[in-house]
Amino acid sequence: MPPKTLPSLTPALGLGLFLATAAAAWAGPTDYRCPGAHTLRAAFTPRDAIVTFDGQTYTLRRVRDAREARFTDSRLGLSLALSGSNASWQRKGEDDLVCRKVIASLEPEALEGRRAAPSAPAR
Repeated sequence: MPPKTLPSLTPALGLGLFLATAAAAWAGPTDYRCPGAHTLRAAFTPRDAIVTFDGQTYTLRRVRDAREARFTDSRLGLSLALSGSNASWQRKGEDDLVCRKVIASLEPEALEGRRAAPSAPAR
């Protein structure tokens, strides 16, 4: 009777590597606090920024810039520039907004030992 052989782990390892790589290529979402009660949330891939500004979602393409990460949609006149913890949101014909990254652990609720109210019910 021939000895039993274990099934090859190669397909499972390949799938695991693929999933890990895909997850590493996606960063976000990151929340930013903007002046005038505007909300900005952005998630990033190596080529794009998926930005939700005041409830409207846009996909901006990364462009070359020596100083900062910059994403644009020239068709819509939109631009997002990241520099440190600032995000500069620009819409053609409107004033630029400089938004600051929200760091949950530094929010007043966290610093006072209180939890922020959940944004959606847990399922």
